[in-house]
Parts: sequence; structure tokens; C-alpha cells
Amino acid sequence: MPPLPRMNSKTSYRTGTMANEMMKTLVRTGPGTPTGDLLRRFWVPVLLASEIAEADGPQVRVQIMGEKLLAFRDSEGRPGLISEFCSHRGVSLYFGRNEDNGIRCAYHGLKFDIHGNCVDVPQAPQVCERMSIRGYPCVERAGIVWAYMGPKDRQPAEPGVEWANLPESHVYVSKRLQECNYLQAMEGGI
Repeated sequence: MPPLPRMNSKTSYRTGTMANEMMKTLVRTGPGTPTGDLLRRFWVPVLLASEIAEADGPQVRVQIMGEKLLAFRDSEGRPGLISEFCSHRGVSLYFGRNEDNGIRCAYHGLKFDIHGNCVDVPQAPQVCERMSIRGYPCVERAGIVWAYMGPKDRQPAEPGVEWANLPESHVYVSKRLQECNYLQAMEGGI
């Protein structure tokens, strides 16, 4: 990760090219950005568990840190978070069918499990290994689905925030849409 530009008495954090570049570095969270790489090292709340309440139920589009993803539950009720797009032709899996432990692409029928592994290619089963898509580990805590989006070898322990370990009867979760960057949303709460 490149170092952040240094500020001194001659540089104002409110003006100038350096300030603009520093803000861009701080607010961009897409893959391969310094802040995006940092935030991906932690478990991230993705959506309410109630939004994907049923096994083999409808999938939900989610955009997290610049990535377009799909959240769903497989036949066993496990939550999954995978890339929205099929590895074959880039078709949105949102229009596919959630069936028998995976999302089946509506275009050519490739099926992906909650880990992003291709588990079925009707026309050529031998190519499954080469057709996987990005998938992120998920856990459910206190009515929230959390995902880890960072490097597999650096995955931390599952989220252990105190309120996430309370009995279900003691927790109420909700969400709201706040049309701003994460930094603006957090600024007043720090």
C-alpha cells in the first residue's frame, strides 16, 4: 500500500492537489485501492439475514466496496456472497435460478455454489474447475450476514462484537440507505 501524502504547516488539508489526492486515497474502496484493501481485512456487514430468509429463495443484488455481488442461501440455508456475473459470458446471475445448492445462470446453465465454485456445466462438465467466480466466506450473527472479502491467508476470527453474541430476543437490527461515502457517514460518529 503506498504511503499517504504527508501534510505540513505549508499544506492545508482543505486545499490543493495534495489534499485532493489524499481524499481520493481515503474514500476509494474498490478492489486494489489502499483503503479498499484495508477494509477487506475485516468482516463487513453485508445485508440483513431476513433479506435472504429462505433456502433456495430469491437472490439479492448487493454492492459492497465497488463490487457487484449476489447474496443468497443455498438448499442447506447457508448464506453465500458471490460475483454477480457468470464467468462464461458475463451475464448477470441475478436473472438465474437459485436451486439445489447453487445459482444457475439463465444463459447457458452454469451453476455456482456459495463459494463461487462452478459445480455444473450441462454441456461440458469437465470444464467446471476453470469456470469459478469470486465468492466470499459469510457468517450470520445477530440477524446480519457478514462477509470477509480479503486475502484467504489473512482471514481474521469471525466477527465477535459484543452485541452480535446476544440472544436473538435481545437484538433488533435494521438498515438505512445513506447516500454518501463511508467516510462521510462515519465522520460525525467518531
